[in-house]
Amino acid sequence: MVKFTIRGKVYNITREDVINAVKDVEPEPIIGKRKYYVEINGRQYPIKQVISLVTGLPRIAFTAMDAYRILTKLGFEIKEVK
Repeated sequence: MVKFTIRGKVYNITREDVINAVKDVEPEPIIGKRKYYVEINGRQYPIKQVISLVTGLPRIAFTAMDAYRILTKLGFEIKEVK
């Protein structure tokens, strides 16, 4: 479990929470400014899409660095678009 604070609200999420949040969601295309992605169940998701789904926050509320840090602490490997 990872505990973090975004915009004054504390979140406690697990790796399973992340997997469940994306389970029935199509990954958005990784194009343009999207530089990093995480592979979950064989699908490539932009990291901010994943954190938005698991927290319910709009993407403007946190940075890609926040998403990167949270996901790596949960044991996910973040990959860079080449």
